[in-house]
Amino acid sequence: MVEKDAQLSALDIGELDLFVESMAPSQILSIGNQAWVDWHIRLQKLNQQAVLEAQSMMEELTKETIISSGKLPVLVYEAICIQVWRIKIYPHILKLQPAPANTFGIYMVLYHEAAAVGLLETVLFHEDGAQCLSEVMVDLLQYAVEQLTTLLALINKGYLTPPTTKELECETAIEELERQKSDLQFDISMRSISIVRYLTEHMEAAGTGASVATNLYKTNDVPSLLSHLLQLEPWRRTDEKGHLQMFNFGRWSKPNSEDLFQMHRSEVQLWLCLRQLLLEPRLPHYYTIDDCRRSTFCRLQARISEPMLDQIPPLTELKMFLCRLSVGDYSSLHNRTNGVSPNPGCTLIEVVPQIKNAYLKQVHKRTKSIAKEQLQYFNMDGSEETRNMAKKLLESYTSDVALAMDSGGAKCARCGEKASKKCSRCKSEWYCGRECQVQQWAKHKELCDQLSKLLI
Repeated sequence: MVEKDAQLSALDIGELDLFVESMAPSQILSIGNQAWVDWHIRLQKLNQQAVLEAQSMMEELTKETIISSGKLPVLVYEAICIQVWRIKIYPHILKLQPAPANTFGIYMVLYHEAAAVGLLETVLFHEDGAQCLSEVMVDLLQYAVEQLTTLLALINKGYLTPPTTKELECETAIEELERQKSDLQFDISMRSISIVRYLTEHMEAAGTGASVATNLYKTNDVPSLLSHLLQLEPWRRTDEKGHLQMFNFGRWSKPNSEDLFQMHRSEVQLWLCLRQLLLEPRLPHYYTIDDCRRSTFCRLQARISEPMLDQIPPLTELKMFLCRLSVGDYSSLHNRTNGVSPNPGCTLIEVVPQIKNAYLKQVHKRTKSIAKEQLQYFNMDGSEETRNMAKKLLESYTSDVALAMDSGGAKCARCGEKASKKCSRCKSEWYCGRECQVQQWAKHKELCDQLSKLLI
């Protein structure tokens, strides 16, 4: 791990309160305009500061300020807003401009969703974060589960087989943007694993336990979904040379000996979430373990090894549960109520997701016209306004704080090793040395030209 500078901060004095106070849900129509870009930069800095505080064991002022101000639900609105934009507006923008001169502005919007989800993941580690969500908890849960379903779709489409160097060199601007979109979606989905776990553990915190349980067990069958992800191991892949890569801190890199010995962070989250769901006292009332589900769960039993139990002792209870399940002891499983009534009664009022439907209504029968209006925001023409905007965005993406958030600091764009040299033209890509920079130039040239034109 890179040593964290105790004085390193993404925010200047006084900015935290101002940034949090200004938080408000976006409207899809405003995405891309100057006011929205300023909000995007503030969100990015808040996310960086929250992660920096969590990693450095500092007082988590960012988390506390967001929660005490009641602004945490805004992040849920932001994630769902960009999700709807990505599904409904983004395809029309690509049709209107199939060969854009640059894709930086569009990427910024896609990255906004990842920033909102990243900040949610950090804040929700604590129970008071879940309490602050109140009625939007079910909306966030539905969103996060949709991201896990999308993760399965990405894997089925071959995402874990990375493109070759030759394929990367031959990419068009649109193909590069689609690859970046998939990379961001994968990162969001992996973070959503943690979010689902936190919401599962704190389902009673916001007083919506019955609604959350219905969503987890009946609406989406999340236990089976988690089981499939555990079997697919999406946190690991092999590159074109057959070398193992692990997904950490938003990027794929070669694991070190410590990474190989310890359980991956996403794997731990999946196991703990599954444990919470299968040992939950509500299980008998909301969930029936039929033969198909039983088979799915029992396949996981052999995966819980002694080294795993040494690292995560609470998994011992889950292993015992799976052992009894494998021999067909259903009665004892369905009687595990731990003093809680297996039938909590009829839910007279159930909280249902509403945010996504509200955003869909905003764009209903207007997707083409909205895309046409927003296209002007993404045509960075080299004017002073667009150059200033691009400069501020790049500073927020490549700042010292952004690098401190990444385990090991800056990574070489070609080989993934620790890097100390930055491209002198665009200042957005890092290299370990001259050799890698030269070899990567054919791939980096187009982006470098785009960014340098915007910044000069």
